[in-house]
Formats: sequence, structure tokens, C-alpha cells
Amino acid sequence: MNKRLAIFFIVALLLLPLVLADEYEDENEYDAGYTAFAVVGVSLIGAGVAYYALTKRKLLIKHRKEDRWGFEIQPEHPYVTFIGPVSPMTVHHALTITGTLLVFVHFLSCGNYSGVGGLAGLSMGVTLIALNALGFIGRAINRKILSLAKSGRKDDAARYVRMYQRWKKVHIALAVLFAILLAIHLNAVD
Repeated sequence: MNKRLAIFFIVALLLLPLVLADEYEDENEYDAGYTAFAVVGVSLIGAGVAYYALTKRKLLIKHRKEDRWGFEIQPEHPYVTFIGPVSPMTVHHALTITGTLLVFVHFLSCGNYSGVGGLAGLSMGVTLIALNALGFIGRAINRKILSLAKSGRKDDAARYVRMYQRWKKVHIALAVLFAILLAIHLNAVD
């Protein structure tokens, strides 16, 4: 029963931008308001993606989990250590979800999604919902891998690792699609 309810809510969230995309003849496709919210939202999404990518690969940023917040700068590699009580994935989710909510204030203020800019914006809305839903699914898969590995169930953990690898490809593909749609949208409305 819970699985059906979750699927229903995911489908409802994916269809929400389509329901809200009624055609209004009096409005121009470029009349979406709250552009500053969209700029801040996309910036937060970008910061969340960059933070997680750089932390996960320890290229420039290292994360150390402690009870206090802070950071250390050192000349050796990686150059910055962020310290905090939460994981990099939690920071990633907090930034991307907050950014998505801000972007949706801009998205929902538009009354006409026709034209290239409007269709790209509508497609970005659907893509953002899918990305956020997939983010929670990926987090659940990741937690399952860790719990199975801790309990010594290597065969089950290997199955979830393969699932996670497929999930990761889809998640990254949607993120690239979002970036392409963003470029199309910005080009069309400028």
C-alpha cells in the first residue's frame, strides 16, 4: 500500500507543472515574475551540485563530520575542509531542494508556457521534480547499501550497488538535461 501511495505522489508531482500550465491569451510568455528567486534558486542548485561533486571526489573540498560547524583552509590538497554535523549529501539535498522551491515561485508565476522560453521553462519544472524525486530514491538506495554492507550481506549489497550505478546515470542525465533546458530558456527569454 505504501509503495502505491508513493508512486501516486511521484506521478502527481511530475504532472503538477502540466496542470498548472494553462494557456492565457492575454499574457506574454516572458511575463513570469520573481526572476530574482529563480536566479537565487538556480545558484543554490548549482552550489549544491558543486559542493557534493567536489566533496565526494575530494578535489578541492573535504568534509569532516563533527558536532560544530566550521572550515579549515590548508595549502595541501584538498584545500578546504568543511566541518559540520551533517553529511555532504544532506548539504546537497538542503541546497538543491531550497533552490528548487525558489525556482518554482518563478515557474508558477507564469501564466503562459507557449513559445520556446515557456516550453523550456515547463520542461525544466518537470525535470526538477524528477531530479528531486530521484534524489530521495538515490539516498534510500545509498542507505540500503550501507546497512547491507555493515550486516555483511555482500551479495545483496552488490545488487544495490548495481542499482545505484544505474540510478546515478539517470540522475546525471537529468541534471545535464536541466542545464541544457536552462540555457535554452535563458536564450529564449533574453
